Parts: sequence; structure tokens; C-alpha cells
Amino acid sequence: MVSLTFPRRDEGVAVLVRLDRCIGCRACQVACKEWNSLEYRPTEFSPTFTTPQDLEPNVWKVVFFGEITREYPTGFADPYVQPIPFNCVHCQTAPCARACPVGAIKVSDEGAVVIEGRECIGCGYCQEACPYNVPRQREDGTYTKCTFCVDRIQHGMEPACVAVCPTEVFEFGPASQVLASAEAERAAGKEVYGLNLDSYVGGSIRWVYSISKDKAHALKIRLPEKATVPFNFLREVLNPVIRYGAVLGAALLAVIGVIHEVKYRKERVKALKEATKEKGGKE
Repeated sequence: MVSLTFPRRDEGVAVLVRLDRCIGCRACQVACKEWNSLEYRPTEFSPTFTTPQDLEPNVWKVVFFGEITREYPTGFADPYVQPIPFNCVHCQTAPCARACPVGAIKVSDEGAVVIEGRECIGCGYCQEACPYNVPRQREDGTYTKCTFCVDRIQHGMEPACVAVCPTEVFEFGPASQVLASAEAERAAGKEVYGLNLDSYVGGSIRWVYSISKDKAHALKIRLPEKATVPFNFLREVLNPVIRYGAVLGAALLAVIGVIHEVKYRKERVKALKEATKEKGGKE
């Protein structure tokens, strides 16, 4: 892992999620838990097929099910449930990483955005900065999320969710190759999400989605049209102040501690001299 340096859009790796192929089996959701040793809990039933209902500290990937209605020129309406596998989309210039005041969120050469739990102070800035509401807080106060399976990627493997998909929903590979595939999907008349987004996320994300036009409304379930968070730029501006202020504060405390110790030693030496002098006078 490296410090906050974002690879170019066509560098590193990316994933194209072809939603028209998804059958909602949740194999990807289970594989994510197994590979990352995330705790299981009993299934909770709900009016939708989605379970659990949202991302959690121990749930980094969820298959959401969106209810949509496809309308045809004949006037016939077709109710349809569209599964949408969702996890952190690993923004091109991740707002969460830019917002972190202590640099606990790193970006790998592959483009994976990872929260280092040992460095996290639990301030929650990452969650507030995320336009997709991805980071989740653990019981110990630190935050966590999908790592893009960077440990697998750096050893020549696909992300766990990609590897198990029975219908080849996910196309994983070099970012340049995946971007070309996404552009081909768009040229074929598909709705593509993730290539032309707000500059807040760097204009693109590394998990790009494609879907047929008549089902495109389902994307709005988890993927906002405007990927931005108002006023977060203020936090980014203040972050250097916070970081250097923390360093300055620590240095100031150290100086105060040294001054106090010197003063204490002087007073102690003075007291010992006076005690010795008094003892000598009595003798």
C-alpha cells in the first residue's frame, strides 16, 4: 500500500458490472464474506429480496433488488425485479481518502481504496464524504468497507466476488480494457453508469455498471445521478490544518513536558541542598 496517490483513470484495474446478466443468486455476497472472514448473522426477511437491507461493518457487498416496471409501446406494463450487486465503487479520486484527517485511507497502485483500521481514529469523515454512503463503523469505533480484494489482486487473482459469479456478470481486468468494454456497452445502446460523473469523485469510478435502457431506473436504488456531497470541500481544505495542528500540538505538549521536568528537577535539587544545609547546621 502507498500513501494518497491516485493512479490515472486508465491505470490499475477496474470492473464492469453487466446487470442484465445478474440472476440475484448472491454468490458474490457470500464469497465476499468468506474471503474476508466477515461474521455471518441470521437472514432477515423483508418485503424485498434484499438481505441484509444495507451495508454493515461485516457486510461489504449486498445484492439489492429494485422493483421496476417496464412499459411497452403496446401499453403492456411488465413488473420486474432487478438485482444490483453493490459494494464500494472505488472512486477515481476517492473523497473518503481526501477527507480523512489522519491519512488512514490508502490507495494502492491498482486503484483500490482501503481503510487501514489500525490508523483510523473513528471520526466518521469518510462516511460523511462518501456520495454512496459506503463506510461503516465497527464496534471499536473504527470504519471499514470493501477493499477491492487488493490482497488477491496483488497476487494475480480476481476479487472473490468476481471469481464465483456463475453468469459472468463481472468483467475484471486492466482499467483501460474495462473502460473500452464499458464504452462498447454504451455504443450498443446500454445505459452505462460510472464513466462521466461529477469531478467530486474524479469523474469516474472503478466499478462501472451497464444495464438495458428499459431497466435503467433500477440504478437509482444505490447509484446517485450526481455523485457529490455538498460542502465536503471545506473539510478537505481544513485537513492540512488539522494534521499539522495535531503535530504542532504534540510538539507543544512535549516542550511543556520538558519544561515541567526541568523545573521539577531544579526545585528538587534546591530542596535537597537546603535539607543538607539544615542538617549540617544542626550537627
